[in-house]
Amino acid sequence: MSNLFHASKTAGDINLLLEAEKVAHSFMKGVHGRRRVGTGETFWQFRPWQPGDARRDIDWRQSAKRDGAFVRQTEWEAAQTVWLYRDASESMSFGVKKDYAEILLLALGIILLNGGEQVGLLGTSLAPQTGYPSVQRLFEVLASQKQLSEAARPVAARSHVMLISDFYYPVQELEIFCEKLAARHVTGTLVQVFDPAEATLPYNGRVKFEDVESSEALDIAQVDAVRAEYIEKFNAHQKALGELAHGFGWTFEKFSTDVKPETALLQMYEGLVGK
Repeated sequence: MSNLFHASKTAGDINLLLEAEKVAHSFMKGVHGRRRVGTGETFWQFRPWQPGDARRDIDWRQSAKRDGAFVRQTEWEAAQTVWLYRDASESMSFGVKKDYAEILLLALGIILLNGGEQVGLLGTSLAPQTGYPSVQRLFEVLASQKQLSEAARPVAARSHVMLISDFYYPVQELEIFCEKLAARHVTGTLVQVFDPAEATLPYNGRVKFEDVESSEALDIAQVDAVRAEYIEKFNAHQKALGELAHGFGWTFEKFSTDVKPETALLQMYEGLVGK
């Protein structure tokens, strides 16, 4: 839809928006009429409690009648504000991670706005937007989203945050940020995006690695000798991210950039609105 373009944007930026629109509209064909979990008053269903669910959501009266704990779910009746964030740090420039993250953010923004929800960009001064035409505004302001912060505009209580990043920094730093939000009953989804090579270290022989964040270099004589240890640490970091999210009752998703955006978007959407 060419009316969403802005003349000052580069061809690369416009191509990302086009791809995001393609992904979003392809996805939306299969979700019309979907019942969604939310903060409404209309009862939908009871379902078994699952790891990652908040204990406050357990319906103790219903659970006493059954074998195990059950969560009471209601339908999503009112517009919810969803705050979107994609990491723009240097580590995201490896491969296509940054482009992949922006396609997911914009595509999800299109879907939510089209569905009547409010969408904000975390770390920017942009007020939460409504209505499909607001996709243009999100697209224009996205470049100003530089860091994970509430400084420009605080997240309102009971909103949802969708954080898309490779999360290549200490989990404790992320925990401090998320803890403040969770204390205000903000729900969230952590979406880790990584390059296939970052998960498997598929190199051989002598390789010099350079940290794009600090410009420090590490010269490894035989990559094969450290591959197993590297993969173990990579997996441990992912596990820590998942435990952090589940500890707050949030959702954790992880996608290699060779996964189709439509597939990633489906998991993100289902984690946001329920199955």
